[in-house]
Amino acid sequence: MEALRKNSINFGLILGVFLVVMTTIIYAVNINLFTSTWIGIVNILIISGFGIFAVLKYKKNIGGFITFKESFTGFFITVVIGFIISTLFSILLFNYIDPEAKAILTENIIKYTVEMMQKFGAKPADLNKMIEEMRSTDSFGVMGQLKGFAFNTILYSIIGLIASLILKKDKPQSF
Repeated sequence: MEALRKNSINFGLILGVFLVVMTTIIYAVNINLFTSTWIGIVNILIISGFGIFAVLKYKKNIGGFITFKESFTGFFITVVIGFIISTLFSILLFNYIDPEAKAILTENIIKYTVEMMQKFGAKPADLNKMIEEMRSTDSFGVMGQLKGFAFNTILYSIIGLIASLILKKDKPQSF
């Protein structure tokens, strides 16, 4: 189990650095990309891929057999460490380095949400209420980032459970 933890921590640190670099690149190139749907989808695939790769690497190192618990633990540790690093960087970036960036992102998110709700026929009164609520919530503040961390932990736990069901391979029973 110690080898599993070490492997997962290493991949988690690599994932964290990768996410920080990606956040920095997106911030520097075009802040509007933070609200891009395809960036979100690519993020899900990359983050899940890191967790799966960490499990596969460990599985290979121990002879090709891995329990569901080991698989899930490896995935979970990798992803959580990556998100801790990424969340701390985002808190630093949006609250201390460039607090004005979070105002731009909040407006972009509101605009995107309004467009989506209008497509689904939302009433103007509902839109106004939603806009007011979104403006009063600091999604990129410390508490907002911590809530995002919690949400991501839940989301990727579900992905990790599914991946672990697929990746597990029990040793054959010898009689």
